[in-house]
Amino acid sequence: MLPTINVLNRPIAMYGFMIVLGICIGVGIAVARRKPYQFEKDDILFASCYAGIGLVIGAKLLYIFILLPQLIKHWDTLTADSRYFYHILSGGFVFYGGLIGATAGFTIYCRQYHLNTIKMLDFFAPIIPIIHSFGRIGCFFAGCCYGISYQGFFHIIFEHSPVAPNGIPLFPIQLIESAGNLITGILLLIYEKPDRRMGKPIGLYIMCYAIMRFIYEFFRGDVARGHFLNISTSQWISLLLLPIGAYLFFGVKQRRTILIK
Repeated sequence: MLPTINVLNRPIAMYGFMIVLGICIGVGIAVARRKPYQFEKDDILFASCYAGIGLVIGAKLLYIFILLPQLIKHWDTLTADSRYFYHILSGGFVFYGGLIGATAGFTIYCRQYHLNTIKMLDFFAPIIPIIHSFGRIGCFFAGCCYGISYQGFFHIIFEHSPVAPNGIPLFPIQLIESAGNLITGILLLIYEKPDRRMGKPIGLYIMCYAIMRFIYEFFRGDVARGHFLNISTSQWISLLLLPIGAYLFFGVKQRRTILIK
């Protein structure tokens, strides 16, 4: 729809711009609501930096892992022209890799500065889907992560996308996922409280997104996502994360009850 915009006669990728905008808004919300949770402003900002670095590394590594069979298959072509490597490294990210990488970043920061990792993740649980919501709008502008062929109500047609098939009616999965993430973030902002038992907010987010992402994948039309037994990579990760989210939401309480007894 709008892959780039011109700022001072220089093209700016809307995908990257929307992600940066989402991060700025998300971190701003975190800073504004930190006091009841007794987090210092510097901890919020620096933990976000650690998480941001982990997000980029994790999202890119999972993207390369998914493409690994194709990279091996066409290795001679790739080594013959370095531009192919530049294209792979400059574009393409997988959210689940970013989520895992961001979690690792939060964990490293919290351990380095002796903060409670679960408490930090609970605090950021509403922020993650809000940032993700902006990222999916970026996907819509770029045309990546596009939907299946669909001619029903509210279909979209790309005309100048460098990624999505142009001139074909597609299911608006990017916009639907963006709306779903935004609603999830707002509901978690309402649900998450300073006195909420640790693990419940982040566990609830993981469960909600794992279920939603598993369903969303059926409406995705982009083929470079990796599949095994007719299930996409993201669906397999959703199946793995769902019990982890359930444990954080339900299991910790059960374990505490046993310890009290």
